Amino acid sequence: MTKREKSLVAAIGAVVVALVTYMAVSKVFLEPAANAERQALDLEERIARAKAEKGKENTYRAHLAALAAQAFGTDDMRVSEQVRAVVTDVLTLSGVSSQNLSLKPLVGARVPGVYKEIGWSVRVRGKLAQVINFLYLMSREPHLHRVENVVVTPVPNSQDVELQAKYATLLLESPPTDKNEKLVTDEIGNVPMEVAMLESPERQQYNVIAVRDVFRPYIAAKPQPREEPREEPRPRSEPPPSRGGDARFRIVGLPTWGGHSDVLVRDGGSGRVTSLKTGDELGGGKIVMVDYRMLPLPKNPELLSGSRVVLQIGGEYYAVELGQSLADKRVLREADLPPGLPRPVRPGPGGPQPNAGAAKE
Repeated sequence: MTKREKSLVAAIGAVVVALVTYMAVSKVFLEPAANAERQALDLEERIARAKAEKGKENTYRAHLAALAAQAFGTDDMRVSEQVRAVVTDVLTLSGVSSQNLSLKPLVGARVPGVYKEIGWSVRVRGKLAQVINFLYLMSREPHLHRVENVVVTPVPNSQDVELQAKYATLLLESPPTDKNEKLVTDEIGNVPMEVAMLESPERQQYNVIAVRDVFRPYIAAKPQPREEPREEPRPRSEPPPSRGGDARFRIVGLPTWGGHSDVLVRDGGSGRVTSLKTGDELGGGKIVMVDYRMLPLPKNPELLSGSRVVLQIGGEYYAVELGQSLADKRVLREADLPPGLPRPVRPGPGGPQPNAGAAKE
């Protein structure tokens, strides 16, 4: 073996020894140290989360106390009777007759030592507006509750509908959070509901549901004969109608029934919804028709609008899309006029001109 070969063998041996030594040191010292570091980081993260949750304890306590104050109580029989009384009182206030009323007590989910869900199943028959009254008043009932499984179906050969719903509340079973703290329930007490609540602007916003009657079959509008405009034409130089107070009035419905269209307008100031018909005044002009063609929205042509009300103001026709306010009305060009609508009559620059026959004479 030459001297060079001996040096090469010695170098390879040294590398092998170093590699084996590193693997042994890594196995004995480095890997345990890395595992310990990972465990320490994991423990630090868990401790930080625990501290964050601990910091929210007061918030949770306050929230639990607020929920307890809205709960009916802690006695099963008493709470069940309170819930039944609330449901029957609200039904009476809504105008629903108790003749077809069916109430059935229910017991829902339970987490022992925490809460139990109890309530009543409601089945009653009445007018659609009365059902809306009931659901609205229930949404204003201050106790801890939830109205779910709501089903409204029309009654055959009648103008009534049948309502099925579930009124559920929680009966808290959790023990005191500590020796010096107790959860106080039913701080609200008996809060009477009043008929005046049904006249509030918030309730009036739902009138459009009963006016349209969601169970009534849809009938497409038929073209109606239009009378020639009787108003004096407005000169082209006259500015467009004022938009000042129009922003408070919004078109919220354009239903049709038996070939006749309604225009439902909501007053943003009072919340009241008014039903108008063809020929009624609106926005400084007169309603001449409801156009049910599918057309692109003027401000967003990628979306289609299925209906709009057409107003005649002076010698121009204006369109307001469903969902827009009167401040959004736009002038209809002759090419955009619905079929059957007379072309607008506009005076010439010098006023009305004599016809050609009169000129020859």
